[in-house]
Amino acid sequence: MTRELAITQPFDLELSLTMGQAFRWRRLGDGWLSGVLGENLFHIRQRHINGNVEYRVGGADGERDATDADDQLLRRYFREDDDVTAIYDDISHDPVVAGLVRQFPGMRVLRQEPWECVAAYICSANNNIDQISRIVEKIADTFGETVELAGEARRTFPLAERLLSDSAVVEKAHQLKLGLQRAPNIFAAAGRVCEGEMDLDTLARRPYTDAKAELVKCSGVGNKIADCIALFSLDKLDAFPVDLHIGRALAKQYDCPMPGRNRKSLNDSDHKRLIGWAQNYFGKYAGYAGQYLFHAQRDEQKRGNDKNLLSGAPKRSKFVGTSVDDPRHRPLSRKYVPETLPEFEDHRVSPCPRCEAPIGRHCKYPSGYTYTAGHKARLR
Repeated sequence: MTRELAITQPFDLELSLTMGQAFRWRRLGDGWLSGVLGENLFHIRQRHINGNVEYRVGGADGERDATDADDQLLRRYFREDDDVTAIYDDISHDPVVAGLVRQFPGMRVLRQEPWECVAAYICSANNNIDQISRIVEKIADTFGETVELAGEARRTFPLAERLLSDSAVVEKAHQLKLGLQRAPNIFAAAGRVCEGEMDLDTLARRPYTDAKAELVKCSGVGNKIADCIALFSLDKLDAFPVDLHIGRALAKQYDCPMPGRNRKSLNDSDHKRLIGWAQNYFGKYAGYAGQYLFHAQRDEQKRGNDKNLLSGAPKRSKFVGTSVDDPRHRPLSRKYVPETLPEFEDHRVSPCPRCEAPIGRHCKYPSGYTYTAGHKARLR
């Protein structure tokens, strides 16, 4: 029997479940998706009439009647306790993100179970989303318990204690051939959890920097993976996962630190500067802004377009600015300073008086005049 969950805030169920932050949701057809949360198998879809969510739930004994506890589990997973409208308003001070919020309304950051999130993101290193999903499902199929619903059988994700239960489990895990030391790294993380060295519930209550410092102590957990875990399972909405490709794309789009041109990966200093910039620019909900930017990139790749992070997103067409002296650079150069101009549609500016670049084109010699965003100053 289906049960309906009333949704009172903007929410796009399918986008939120399949955009790549969680790895165990499958499409079943007719709008239904299948996913395992804890010891429960859910079939869930969103109604087009009112936006509410309807679902069925099963367990070890097959389908059962849904309860208020199941409602609460889903609401917690969907972060229904967030005021998502206020979050969207907060991050929409950036016109690019504002355009993406309008293009993909209702995207939610999920609140995943911390241990499963740790193990899944250890599997994410050098993998795409489909590969991560296959590896996570393989681990569940090998060590999890069966749950059933409407003729479908899935497996729960094993607890950390289960992975350390006996030597036979350890041996079987190594036979899975997960690659890149993923199995040893997952077992090492499980050991830290079981021995109390890493209390994930406590980390959810500690500040972002403290939680991240503990996460990177795990083998196989670098800066980006730690930020993913912090954002998706530890309530750190200011966490901003970033890799080299994203860092360079952000540096191209925004006035933020540029990673070294010859780098093959970001070092700790790069991460610190980029994340510091993102948290300062986007604010306390930087993680939400980041997910919109990352989804825009993935959407472009799926459409077969180039890998420009925001090539399909609206540009800063409603911003203008002036070029001013920038004392940080020697010899003295000019820097673009944006300012809001709501009446931009009726505003006209002249071409560059020195290089004659038209509105919206690159200007080599800014000289203090007003010009549109995209008419960027090149630091000399």
